[in-house]
Amino acid sequence: MPSIRNPRALLVILAAFWLPALHASTTETAAASVEFPIWSHSFVGALGSKQVEVSLSRVADNLSGSYCYQPCSNQTRIQLVLEGQVQGAGAELIERDRKNKAATTGIWQIESLKDGITGTWVSPDGKRRLPLALRRAESEDELQARFPYEIRLLADALPEPEGEGCPTPPLVSAIRLYKDAVLLQTLETESQGTCSIFTPVLFDANFDGWPDLSIAQFLPAGPNIPHQTWLYDPEAGRFVDAPATLQGITSPDFDPEHQIVYSFWRASCCEHGVSIYRWKGAELHEVDTRSSYLLPVMDGDARRLCYITPGYAEGFIEYPGRVEQSADGRLRLHQIDLKTCEIDDWAFLDRTYIDIWKPAKPGEKPVLLRSENVVWKSTETSAGQRYCPEVPYFDSGRIRRVILSDKPDLCREESPTQE
Repeated sequence: MPSIRNPRALLVILAAFWLPALHASTTETAAASVEFPIWSHSFVGALGSKQVEVSLSRVADNLSGSYCYQPCSNQTRIQLVLEGQVQGAGAELIERDRKNKAATTGIWQIESLKDGITGTWVSPDGKRRLPLALRRAESEDELQARFPYEIRLLADALPEPEGEGCPTPPLVSAIRLYKDAVLLQTLETESQGTCSIFTPVLFDANFDGWPDLSIAQFLPAGPNIPHQTWLYDPEAGRFVDAPATLQGITSPDFDPEHQIVYSFWRASCCEHGVSIYRWKGAELHEVDTRSSYLLPVMDGDARRLCYITPGYAEGFIEYPGRVEQSADGRLRLHQIDLKTCEIDDWAFLDRTYIDIWKPAKPGEKPVLLRSENVVWKSTETSAGQRYCPEVPYFDSGRIRRVILSDKPDLCREESPTQE
């Protein structure tokens, strides 16, 4: 190939190759973004002569849900499952029993999904046909009624129908809010589920009575699922980013009765905890946090460690498994099964202690009376004079302290600093 000494000629030649490639790349990028509707609704009405309750969700053209014959119980609500596709203004759903999904129990031929469900239920052999006439349930909460928007997601691909496998779901880049077919707001995000797509959740995050939106971002190995949340500003009529404190809480839960946001978290394989937060004006503040610890117990001659984790109940953090002290001073184990406690290995000596609580009634916040902690004692071991841990054990209604001189690896030549 001859050399090209004119730089402008070189640019013209490069452009001849580069511009078509750029155009193709831009076209592919534009084509890679698709928009599709999502919703979840409850319906009530008649299937033939029977009254039923239906929960149905739409993601793109995929429909899934369940239904039950009234009066519904917690078990029957999820016993009969529905899966299918939107078809024009209607849909076709396959009905199966959750315990035997291989067998079809019915087919829902839906003529319209507008403001309800109308159509026909057909038996698998086609011999029986029953009319479907359902309306949106009045039990859908007030938040749903105050959310007059259609939600559409912008993603890099359409989600696949739910099946037995685990497909890679599309990456969602935005939540778009429409009203009367007019785009009102776009909320940018980055969300990708595992096996199935994450969809936005409607709830009242700041307990002001207005609906807020949140979407999970990805599914980590542990329980700490990050979320992105927007609060509704009724004065502006728009959604705004939630404060950083709420955005930083993984897997938050909301207790409107006690006006508390709480979160169960995991810091490592062997540390779990609960944190609770309260709103002060427009900001969310942490007001309490507790983590797991190891409670030493004597089980006959065996020394065991019980892994004690905190829980959340009625506006406060508590340890359901704990040591309680009665009015006469006797100690007892509360909701601790010694069979679940491991033979001690002392990997986490710094988190080993016994908290002793005043007995509490259900729904009453327990009161901590005192703590029995590990201390270090100078003692003779097989390795010579050492400072060894003296560990408090719960032993048949009393605290029994044991110096672990039989475990020289835990002992130290110099006295540890006592706090």
